Amino acid sequence: MPQDSVTASPTQPDLAPLVDVRALVHERGGRRLLDEVTFTIRRGEYVALMGPNGSGKTTLVRHFNGLLLPSKGEVRIMGQPTSNPKHLETIRRTVGLVFQDPDDQMVAVTVEDEIAFGLENRLWDRERMIARVEEALERFHLTHVRERQTTSLSGGEQQRVAVAAIWATDPALLVLDEPTSMLDRPSAAELLDLLDSLAGQRTILHVTQHVREARRAGRLIVMSAGRVVLDGPPEEVLADENRLCELGILRRERRLGAPRMRSSEAALEAVDVTHVRRDGPREEEVLRGVSAHAPRGMVLAIVGKSGSGKSTLAWHFNRLLEPATGVIRLDGSDVRTMPLAKVRRQVGLTFQRVDLQLFEATVADDVAFGLLQQGVSHEESRARAAETLESLGLPFEEYAARRPVTLSAGEQRRVALAGVLVMNPAVLVLDEPTSGLDAHGVDALVAHIEALRDAGHALVVVTHDLEFAAQVADLVLPVEEGRGTVSAEVEQTLAGLIEAWTGKKAE
Repeated sequence: MPQDSVTASPTQPDLAPLVDVRALVHERGGRRLLDEVTFTIRRGEYVALMGPNGSGKTTLVRHFNGLLLPSKGEVRIMGQPTSNPKHLETIRRTVGLVFQDPDDQMVAVTVEDEIAFGLENRLWDRERMIARVEEALERFHLTHVRERQTTSLSGGEQQRVAVAAIWATDPALLVLDEPTSMLDRPSAAELLDLLDSLAGQRTILHVTQHVREARRAGRLIVMSAGRVVLDGPPEEVLADENRLCELGILRRERRLGAPRMRSSEAALEAVDVTHVRRDGPREEEVLRGVSAHAPRGMVLAIVGKSGSGKSTLAWHFNRLLEPATGVIRLDGSDVRTMPLAKVRRQVGLTFQRVDLQLFEATVADDVAFGLLQQGVSHEESRARAAETLESLGLPFEEYAARRPVTLSAGEQRRVALAGVLVMNPAVLVLDEPTSGLDAHGVDALVAHIEALRDAGHALVVVTHDLEFAAQVADLVLPVEEGRGTVSAEVEQTLAGLIEAWTGKKAE
């Protein structure tokens, strides 16, 4: 499809594109991450940007406000090149960028102060600033957490705060890098409705992995291997389903079959667990007597809105947190009576924020780390790391020597998952495992979950992605305000949640 090639005349500034990307090349560590990218975005356009993990989406959008600079070519915002330092202040007031990981842009202690921070830096009048903060808190349903520390929020709550803080500054160009990746369905729907309402008034670039989100835009750009490969109206770009599957855009939503083996006894069990979070002088009961069980050879999905207590419960399963009351049992034994090292060998946990798990210099070293600590030889550790990475769609030869910090968020998630899978734990707890993954990554994850389940492992999947939960779950635990009951009626339970959250029946 032809790319937009309109060039503005100097005598007609109103026709100048807001964003003008010209033969953009970006190289890092000897790798070309962007390869001759050229396109423009006009004022008032609502553009969606899609592409598989590692295709260059985040690298591209970080050029728009000068966080990254071109190796070759240029990026102009309102006609001004980002490579010229004298234009950066104006450019950064024009471009509001919401990062894929919201924690990367949190600077203030409390939610209220975080939203006010950008306005203070722009020297807004105090009364106007207070009114704008109130409007943002209400619009993004954050009033109840206004005094909470930003570090104590769930991933989804942090994401809403990050979007609210950038929205409050009223940028001409709003760039959102996968802003719904950690949001529950109602919060995502509200954000998408807000973007719809801003269409035409503001220029929007929405990076997403979800086709249903991209359809709402007026234009869709698809990237692959650092290049723009498709650009046009969403209905045209999305028409070729086979091509989109090849590119890793469309997901094969295959429901797992019945478990090959079932166990009447739970490998992992939570009994009447309560947890109290202390946020400075404030205390909040996050879990209020939750009980759950994960038998061997089955998958338990824990679902619920952001801030409902899902991740808090998951962190109890390998003793990162201890219950205020209640008990966590592993194969019938209270985990508090077991050596901590034994618990964590048997219960593997991937975090919602995967960067917290990646600490070695290379991908190969990171994945092999746990095996080496258990005394496995270097050769065997490396071989098992290679096998696990390959199974998750990360060719070992290509990724082994790369630094984890240089990977895309989706690639980082797969590396973190590999580091847990390679240990072959009896129980596997995955916190938001599909966040940031492209379609190929989700397909590989589903296949891995099925293989582990059929091999007799117990799996716990914490997710706001109800479609994914429907694919893999044998049991489901809906958590609301720290409470919930496990159900074997997966389809009915999830359909009921979708209807309750959206007001629409599940398709």
